Amino acid sequence: MVIRFTILGQPVSMKNSRQIVKFGDKPALIKSPEARDYERTASLQIPPDARQMLQGPVRVTMRLWYASERPDLDGALLLDILAAKYRREKGKLQKVADGEYVYGEGERVLVSKGVYENDRQCRELHFYHGIDRANPRAEVEIEAMQMQQPSLIDNVPLLQTSATSDPF
Repeated sequence: MVIRFTILGQPVSMKNSRQIVKFGDKPALIKSPEARDYERTASLQIPPDARQMLQGPVRVTMRLWYASERPDLDGALLLDILAAKYRREKGKLQKVADGEYVYGEGERVLVSKGVYENDRQCRELHFYHGIDRANPRAEVEIEAMQMQQPSLIDNVPLLQTSATSDPF
């Protein structure tokens, strides 16, 4: 199965678009406003029939068309955008001592389906950099792959080779 679609707008680099902020007195890195905006607009452009929630390893090919030579080739933000989105619900309130309560482990709830469950499933990546000043975009192709280590599955024999056959 191959899923193909195009996301309009110039792809944004995740590694070069971080912003330093403070939470209280602790510094943290967050996505820049430009990256968050691209994340919102790109998510809306994923076709509903592409949100297959593929299981297992996938091959991803992206042709990233930029308006100039300046941006780095970086599809990491798009890989995140294509994954399913979850949020954690608060667990039940539990008493830990007299007058002290904490929330227990919450349930993980699906917020929006993705093309695949998690970007950790991406086992083969192909990124291509192109220039199109009039129409920057990301052409995305995702293909489900077969298991790469069939010997780990019960009753699947390894490829047998003869010790006497020399391929060279």
